[in-house]
Amino acid sequence: MMSTVILRTSVRLLIPLSLVFSVFIYFKGHQTPGGGFVGGLMLAAAIVIQRMSDGGASMRKLMPFSPRLLIAAGLLLALGTGIGAIGFGLPFFTSNHGYIPLPGGGGKFEWATVMIFDLGVMLTVAGVVVGIIDALSQELE
Repeated sequence: MMSTVILRTSVRLLIPLSLVFSVFIYFKGHQTPGGGFVGGLMLAAAIVIQRMSDGGASMRKLMPFSPRLLIAAGLLLALGTGIGAIGFGLPFFTSNHGYIPLPGGGGKFEWATVMIFDLGVMLTVAGVVVGIIDALSQELE
């Protein structure tokens, strides 16, 4: 744990910004570079920064479940995306897309089923990174 006044103070700003940026990268990723992998890394960075500043107990308060649960949920979402296509008589991992009008006439949001797959990748990556860093940090402590 590297608990300095500067780190503890800056974490209050860094974590919300990292989480917002992670969601932004996730939503932009199905059309541009980014998506689930980079979004998962940013999500893990926010959680790991919390652990660095205030220790493992603080991280567990931010993420009260095991990283293994994130990994399992992510893998199930990713696999469910592929199997879902089969349920509609389409080849494995066939994607579909459409548009949702935004409120207030602000345009349209393009959705795609690959976003569910990307969410699975995001959760899996975040779970793996947080799990590895937490395990290594526990060994050092």
